[in-house]
Amino acid sequence: MERVFRGLIGTVALLLAGSASHAMSLRDIARNLTQEPKRFQSHPADHSTVVAPPSDNDYRGHAQQMRPDISVPPPAQTDTPAPSTVQEAPASQMEGLISGLEQISAVAPVGDMEEIPTEAYRPLNSAQKVRWVPPPPGFLTGDTFNYLIYREKDPVTPKVKNVLDTIHGNLMLDLTPFTIVVKPSKILVMLFNAKESYMDFTKRPAWSGASSDLQSDTMYVIEKTGFYALTVHELTHLYFDQYFLPKLSPLWLSEGMAVYMQVYASKKRPSYVEKRLTQIVQTGKVIPFEEMMSAETLKNYSHDKAEVWYTQAYSVVDYLLNTRSRDEFYKMCEELKKGTPIYQALYRGYGMPFNKVSTLQNVWLHDLQKAYKEGRLQFAQPGGSK
Repeated sequence: MERVFRGLIGTVALLLAGSASHAMSLRDIARNLTQEPKRFQSHPADHSTVVAPPSDNDYRGHAQQMRPDISVPPPAQTDTPAPSTVQEAPASQMEGLISGLEQISAVAPVGDMEEIPTEAYRPLNSAQKVRWVPPPPGFLTGDTFNYLIYREKDPVTPKVKNVLDTIHGNLMLDLTPFTIVVKPSKILVMLFNAKESYMDFTKRPAWSGASSDLQSDTMYVIEKTGFYALTVHELTHLYFDQYFLPKLSPLWLSEGMAVYMQVYASKKRPSYVEKRLTQIVQTGKVIPFEEMMSAETLKNYSHDKAEVWYTQAYSVVDYLLNTRSRDEFYKMCEELKKGTPIYQALYRGYGMPFNKVSTLQNVWLHDLQKAYKEGRLQFAQPGGSK
């Protein structure tokens, strides 16, 4: 036994003395494994100073200059080694991305929609991620394990970090079936000091207080009253929708879940939801579910119809989550992720009588009106129609 032990010691000694260059390569490998990826490194390294503006004084506000580069997919494998430099995206691709972001303002219905969320930017190729924008002039930076943070004018304080990390922790628990399958990427959070700078940078409409971009894993939000609820809404998009990639979740499901989590976090329904739910239970008039669930944009919706659409999307998600088991909801989402049509996904998740979208509409409305007549539908509280 002693001879074996001495033999092992000798072998280790020979390996250590073998080659200095080999030992160096091992250290390099270890260093690379423990280094943080460049995408997650903050800009700049010194978080205590304002980022110096570029020489072009008109730089800020130019969406084309501020948009992230598109990550080009790897070329097909050949016998020739791939070049080591990053390939630049064609100008046509960049223009397409810019147009997609700036069309957000055209998507929203006309009118005073301060409380209605902005549709998340979710291009069909959202699974092909793009790089983050650099910090704009006047923004200070900070980071946590879950976020890279740009904050306009003010430092990224521990309080800001704690609020964001608290939201992250709560969402991880509330969305466990989805986040445990697909771990959310690190997210860039841009905190704007005023509505004007938010609109100038994002090109979102005046009634928008926050928005998100699934392709670049970025959230934009104005620091004002309602910050917490708006942040929960937008981060839900980024966490929940990530599960469905490379497909996109249906718009009604994405927006319905985001409003649901917003209500759950703030313990208060938006006023437009209160108003439209009352209208629905009293009149029975709804947007047909076939139309609601097939909508890919609200571009042509009036202000009133958009309010009803968001209210229904939220209420249906609430109903599906809280009238049956969460396992059934997850099963339905799992089917939708596979590309199963909604009526089949609904049946495979929940069984009878939900074999048609129209059946879900009738049962949902019946139960909603019954709860309202019996005084069990409390509009001032979130968490379902039970």
